[in-house]
Amino acid sequence: DRDIAGQDLRAANFGFLPDLNAAATHGYNWGQAIDRYTNTFATDRTRTNNFWLNSSWDLFRGLRQHQVKKRSELDVQAADEAVEAARVDVLTQVVARFMDMLSTRETIRATEQQAARTREQITFTEALVEAGRLPRVDLLDLQAQLAREELDVVTNENQYDRARLQMTQLLQLTPQEAATFDIAAPTLAAVQPSDPDADMVAMVERVLATHPAYQNAQLQVESAERSIEITRTQLLPSLSFNATVATGYSGRDIVTVGDPIIGEPTQIGFTEGGENVYTPNIQYETETRDFGDQLDRNLNYSASWTLSVPLFNQMSNRTAAAQARIRYEQARVRMSDQRIQLELTVQQALNDQRAAYRQYLAAERAVNAQQASLAFTEERFEQGTATALDLTTAKANLQRSQADQIGARYNYLMAKKSLDILQGLPLEL
Repeated sequence: DRDIAGQDLRAANFGFLPDLNAAATHGYNWGQAIDRYTNTFATDRTRTNNFWLNSSWDLFRGLRQHQVKKRSELDVQAADEAVEAARVDVLTQVVARFMDMLSTRETIRATEQQAARTREQITFTEALVEAGRLPRVDLLDLQAQLAREELDVVTNENQYDRARLQMTQLLQLTPQEAATFDIAAPTLAAVQPSDPDADMVAMVERVLATHPAYQNAQLQVESAERSIEITRTQLLPSLSFNATVATGYSGRDIVTVGDPIIGEPTQIGFTEGGENVYTPNIQYETETRDFGDQLDRNLNYSASWTLSVPLFNQMSNRTAAAQARIRYEQARVRMSDQRIQLELTVQQALNDQRAAYRQYLAAERAVNAQQASLAFTEERFEQGTATALDLTTAKANLQRSQADQIGARYNYLMAKKSLDILQGLPLEL
């Protein structure tokens, strides 16, 4: 669309210039006709050639071409904004897939740490079971817990592979590139969500002032306004200039060559006195005039000015004007819809960020509490005052809290990055 708009603008710029066209014909005529170059009747086959060079120039058409150029310039700007809007959409999707991969990778790491910790506890429990200090059922419970954690690791790894596949498809990588693709995870341990304090009204205004989708909608409204002006020019008189240079060749253009041949006079009658009356007998050799000479002799020029006043054109001009006004109103509706959509997107992202912040704080408190609970349960388990079921329950509670904390952190980051993208801010973690 950007290339098409660029070509339309190029055509609009050249529209101020006159056109220039050349034409040529080569033909034969049979039957009686007046030869245009000799002004004589031709009854036998006659060859003719015609050559034209014509130029026409619109001197005034109600400033139509100026409006066409302005509309084309707006269309180019709108196309640029449309390209940028598409880039923003792709960027948002890439960030979302990137956050999915980071979140899943961190979940895998947390689950692997839990599994490693369970393996250590299994080793410790095996020794206690062999010593008769713990029942064998505690060992079996821990082994079952390890199996569940290893399954969680595999499940999360599969989820990571799906997220990576979605990213490669979004980036349109080749199979060879996709096979080696992975992300470089930034250090997010120090990233702590903070309470969003942005003013929603001010943020919406910033987004509307910079977002390419809304800029595109505004430019389309302005372009539709120019279309109305263009249709109005069709109701005004127009003045054009036309100039033509033409020449041609005719097989009937005959010229004499050489000296006349004088023969015996021919008697054509007699007078009242009986004297004979004679007419001279003079003959000439002839040939068709040279092609180049005819082109020079037949060269002619013409110039004309045409004033056209639209009186009645089956209401086509007024219909076109009415249609342009309808398209203008449609463009205004699309701009309004785009504004509402952006407002809703900003409100949703800001609400998601605030909700994720509150969820993160709650999850952080839960993680701290569950870590303390797990440490105490492990200590009791080693002393033989807690069962393996107590231990696995404490670990499961911690694992859920960690998953909630990870999810809340990346939901917060995604909402924050979405707001940054909407405002056109640099994208960084």
